[in-house]
Amino acid sequence: MNYVKLALIGVLIIGAFGCSNNKELIAHQQMEITALQTQLSDLEGKLEQERVRAERLNNQLETALADYAGKEQVLLDRIAEKSIVTVSDAALFRSGSTNLTDAGRDILTRIGEVIDLYPDREVLVEGHTDDVKIAPRFRTKYSSNWELSSARAHSALHYLKDKMAVPPSRMAAVGYGEHRPVAANETNEGRAANRRVVIVIGPSMNSTPAPDQAPQSDMQKPLS
Repeated sequence: MNYVKLALIGVLIIGAFGCSNNKELIAHQQMEITALQTQLSDLEGKLEQERVRAERLNNQLETALADYAGKEQVLLDRIAEKSIVTVSDAALFRSGSTNLTDAGRDILTRIGEVIDLYPDREVLVEGHTDDVKIAPRFRTKYSSNWELSSARAHSALHYLKDKMAVPPSRMAAVGYGEHRPVAANETNEGRAANRRVVIVIGPSMNSTPAPDQAPQSDMQKPLS
């Protein structure tokens, strides 16, 4: 950021003195430099505030989930301003089901309580599985791991909405099936690591405004 600031100031100064010695032009360029310095300072301040808030959110999640992290049922990571909570499927769901366990409800309650403190944050719930095919007795309900992973992601999402009152406009859910593994599926441990729900909490992940906020163009007007 400092390098960018110096580079911009240098270009403006060179342009001012290289193009003309006119005092008015120089004064104008100096005003532009001052304005750029102010904008860059404001941006740096906002970025620092965002970094501090993201770190605070992560620390609150770490405290709230400490009991489960100690049992290796929950992993917490942070990438830039996003907090990433990974929960094992065994902690969240009953075997072969999308029904939440008591521990699963408790974990989501703790996460929801932290989310409630940050109304500007959005939540993406990801469902993941291993590469073991759906057992025949479950195929009438889940034809593939995509359907199962999506159903589990939506189960967690609905709990956050219905029980923790997280606004639906701030949430989304997606199922990746077995296609984004974090470990090899050749071992029981690897398959267990791949069966997970990931909850990503961060600034707005979608630039499209909500329907009640979006300007209505001719293309968006209801059909008559």
